[in-house]
Amino acid sequence: MTNIAAAREVIARVRHLEVAEFIVCGGSRNAPLVVALADAATISFFDERSAAFFALGRIKRDGKPVAVVTTSGTAVAELLPAAVESYYAGAPLVLITADRPARFRGSGAPQAVEQVGIFGPYAATSIEQWDRQRPLHLNIEFDEPLIDE
Repeated sequence: MTNIAAAREVIARVRHLEVAEFIVCGGSRNAPLVVALADAATISFFDERSAAFFALGRIKRDGKPVAVVTTSGTAVAELLPAAVESYYAGAPLVLITADRPARFRGSGAPQAVEQVGIFGPYAATSIEQWDRQRPLHLNIEFDEPLIDE
C-alpha cells in the first residue's frame, strides 16, 4: 500500500468516528496525511502543544471528537499534556502521528523517538478499542518517498 493510500484509509476511518475537524501541524513526515486531508476542514498550527489544547477546546465547545495531525519525533511528545488532560476529562481527542519506519527505531536516526505507546495508559491505540472517553492515538509509519502517488 502506498503512503498516500494508507493516509487516505486512516483519515476515512477517523471520519467514520464523526471527526469533522482536523488540527494540522505540518512537517515533512506527515505530508501524506496532509495530502489526504485536502478536502477536509483543517486548521493549521505551528506548535503541537497549542494545537492539542485548541482541539480540546473545540471538543468541549462542540461535543464531537477532533483530530490533531502531527509529524514525527518530539512533535508527538508535545501532545502528552493534552492527552493526559483529555484522559481525565473524558474528551474524545484523536491524535494522528506520522512516524518513520520501524527499522529506524533504536538506530539513532533523527526524530526516531519511540512513538508507539508514547502516551501509555492515557490513550487507546486502536479504533476498535476506543471508547471515546480517552484519547485515541493512531501512529502511522511512512517510508520514503513520502509522496508516492
